[in-house]
Amino acid sequence: MSWFKRSGFIYLPIHPMGVLVTLAAAIFLVPVFIAVIRNGHSVSDDLYQLFVYISCTAFWWKWIADKTSIQQHETELPS
Repeated sequence: MSWFKRSGFIYLPIHPMGVLVTLAAAIFLVPVFIAVIRNGHSVSDDLYQLFVYISCTAFWWKWIADKTSIQQHETELPS
């Protein structure tokens, strides 16, 4: 069973687990944004700190999406 469908350069969640992974990544970043903005000293400082969390979260989200996706030219085999 596939959780995501690859469409060009993006992955679209097509299964409830794909939606759950996407929401978990977004929900994880909310307190990060709040803490960085609250404790930041400048815009460049905030962006530098956010980059670390956003890139790491995006990497793991993309890795999960890639491993559980249907490619554009593939068709899923019946279970």
